[in-house]
Amino acid sequence: MLKPAILYSDDLIHKFRTVWFEDKYKFWNNTSYFDDLNLSDTTWTVHQFASVVNNIVLGYIGYSIDRADGDIVNNLNIINFENGPSITFAVDMKQAITDIFEKYNFRKLNFTVVIGNPVEKHYDRLIKRYGGRIVGVRKKNCRLIDGNYYDEKLYEIMRDDYFKSRGKRVEKDA
Repeated sequence: MLKPAILYSDDLIHKFRTVWFEDKYKFWNNTSYFDDLNLSDTTWTVHQFASVVNNIVLGYIGYSIDRADGDIVNNLNIINFENGPSITFAVDMKQAITDIFEKYNFRKLNFTVVIGNPVEKHYDRLIKRYGGRIVGVRKKNCRLIDGNYYDEKLYEIMRDDYFKSRGKRVEKDA
C-alpha cells in the first residue's frame, strides 16, 4: 500500500544506504554517487511514497512536479528493495501511475531509464500499455558508480493517451 514516504523516513534512509554499493542498484541513481534520500515536507514540488506491507517498507516511488506545466518531469524514482519481483510493489507502482493521471490530473509523465537496467523491458511494456512513447535516446548521458558511461532512454505518457489506452473518457482537461 502506498503511504507518504515521510512517515517512513528512517526506514527509507536506512534501505537506501544499504543499496549504495550493490551492483544491481547501480542503474537506479543515474549517476556515480549516492546521497541520502531527501524527503520533502511539502507536496508542491514532489510526491514521495513508500510501498508498505505490514509496516515493512518494500520500496519507494517518487516524482518531481512542474506545477507551471502540469507535468511530472524527468525524475520518476522507482526502487524495489525486495529480492526479486514483488506483486505488492507492482500494484503500488500501477496505483502511482493511475494517481498521476486520474487523481492528481497531471498533463504528462516524463521519465528516463539507463539502457541496460533490468527494468528497462518493464518500462517499455508500461509505455505500450499506457499509450506512451519512447522520445529518444541520449548517448553516453550518465556515468554510473562503475565508472562507465551509459545511454539513457527518454519516455513520455500524455494524459489523453493514458485515458485512451484505459478506454476512458477524459472527464476534465487538466
